[in-house]
Amino acid sequence: MNKRGIGWALLMAVLLLGIAGAIAEEATDITKECKITTKIGSKEIKRISDSKYSSWFSSGTGLKAAINIELPEGKEAGGIVIKWANASPAIRVQVKDGDGYKTVATSNTDYLSDYIELPESITAFRILQEEKAPGRMYIAELQVFSRGELPESVQRWENPWSKADMLVISTHPDDELIFFGGTIPYYTKEMEMAVQVAYVVPATPERRLELLDGLWHCGVRHYPVVGNFADKFSTKMADIQKAWGKNRLDRFIVALYREFQPEVVIAQDVKGEYGHGAHKAVSDAAQRAVKLAADPKYEKKTAKQTGTWQVKKLYLHLYKEGQIRMDWRIPLDAFSGKTAFDIAEEAFLLHRSQQKGDYFVQDFGPYDNALFGLYYTNVGADTKKDDFFENVFD
Repeated sequence: MNKRGIGWALLMAVLLLGIAGAIAEEATDITKECKITTKIGSKEIKRISDSKYSSWFSSGTGLKAAINIELPEGKEAGGIVIKWANASPAIRVQVKDGDGYKTVATSNTDYLSDYIELPESITAFRILQEEKAPGRMYIAELQVFSRGELPESVQRWENPWSKADMLVISTHPDDELIFFGGTIPYYTKEMEMAVQVAYVVPATPERRLELLDGLWHCGVRHYPVVGNFADKFSTKMADIQKAWGKNRLDRFIVALYREFQPEVVIAQDVKGEYGHGAHKAVSDAAQRAVKLAADPKYEKKTAKQTGTWQVKKLYLHLYKEGQIRMDWRIPLDAFSGKTAFDIAEEAFLLHRSQQKGDYFVQDFGPYDNALFGLYYTNVGADTKKDDFFENVFD
């Protein structure tokens, strides 16, 4: 090859490397570099970037609700993340267009963590509700990302599963980690199974956002179901059933079985772990739902809509019969050698509001999160006793 040919080859190599670098460039959080204003006041607007789910921006109505964002010179917005403290209203993202504004993106989701992708060349924009959207915007956190490939940590939720392999029923946010240990990360990511998580008690806005962070860290990408049962404490199951309505709780759990059609269900200890009546009530309902969900005469309307469903196996934490012990300490390829226990511990730390309590992720002791019992099976007893799905797909 002559010198001219070598020169062209080098030039093309440089260009290709530059293109590859541009493609591989990761989007970064540039929120702190942006100028963010609102007509409501600077004190209110600071709450959306204080890294605290316990505080949130509460908008006014009409144009007063608008959040105005100007990017630093030389930067373009690739998208925004909104963490909602309450049910999100329909919103629009607008840019200047002559003397007015034009809408370049919209969002109308029930999800409390929302990523909104923006078109190219956006250097200034505003966020406001759709004109006829009811209520106000309650935003716990807002992040602006530059253009590029989004980090894995940015939550882009998919719809709940239409058909699940496993249904995990957690009474409160963080129960799914403290008492079920590595169940979710192991089966979701290492085994690549369809794991649907459902919570009975929605708790506080802060804890709802924390549960999303924890699930995302575990590899869950399908949005959880969150019930609407008030957070109450009693050591007596009857007190909780009276407060919630025993039949109402049954209907909720049965609807989960029928909608997601899980082969395996994981639920909490019949004794309430440490005696919590709400845990007892949810465990009790999960047991009854095995029969009720398969009965076409129970809740006939939903039975016609979703069909009946017979789960194959129901495991209860710490249940005495048909006990199995899961090993959450095995290094997992899906998590680069970390164990399911490691991931559960890390995910629990994302429940920041719960770190002052006496609860920990433990696979030993009285709350051993590796110990489960087989309450119901129609595929035979476990013999290997190291897999919730033993005999299910035989």
